[in-house]
Amino acid sequence: MGGCISTEAFDHAVLVPHKPMAVLHSRFAAQCPVTLLIKQKMWSFSGDDFTIKDIHTGTPYFKINGSALSLRQKKSLLDYSGAQVAYMEEPLLSWTRRQEVYTPQKEKWFEIKPRLTMFSNELDCAAVDSVTGQTLHFGLQGDFIARKSVITCDGVPVAKIWKPIEFVRTQYHVDIAPGVDMALIVLLCVALDEATEKR
Repeated sequence: MGGCISTEAFDHAVLVPHKPMAVLHSRFAAQCPVTLLIKQKMWSFSGDDFTIKDIHTGTPYFKINGSALSLRQKKSLLDYSGAQVAYMEEPLLSWTRRQEVYTPQKEKWFEIKPRLTMFSNELDCAAVDSVTGQTLHFGLQGDFIARKSVITCDGVPVAKIWKPIEFVRTQYHVDIAPGVDMALIVLLCVALDEATEKR
């Protein structure tokens, strides 16, 4: 699911409360609007203890750990207490930058397929809600490379990715609608970042 590179989708997207979505876990569903600070390639700095937090409240939510020596660039998503939520890696000989997401017990969970070019930014991810059992389809609208894009769930905007003027070049913000699984949105952003670096 994707679209041509245009900022119109971003400019017109309105984030409204979403019915509770819990792909990774219901505890990660935001109860109110949240704006996370994300750092590009945060998984590549071994020893870097960069915490993903709400920029307005300072509340810490996640950390990303990565292995710089891993050929498959395995990345672990941790919650604020350091417990593993999921891990993600690119399959060997993958030319599409596809990322496979696994449970902490190393069971395959779902796949994230980003495709970023000069002419289009696309994202394809189908994941099952752990509470309802419903399959949810996530896509991308706008220009992720410029950090001005929208993540959608079944066509409905659930997160907006943007970079403030004169902001740190390697960081950006992600607005997440109430009810949306924040952990999943972070994994989608990490997969998109990886595809951006390797395009």
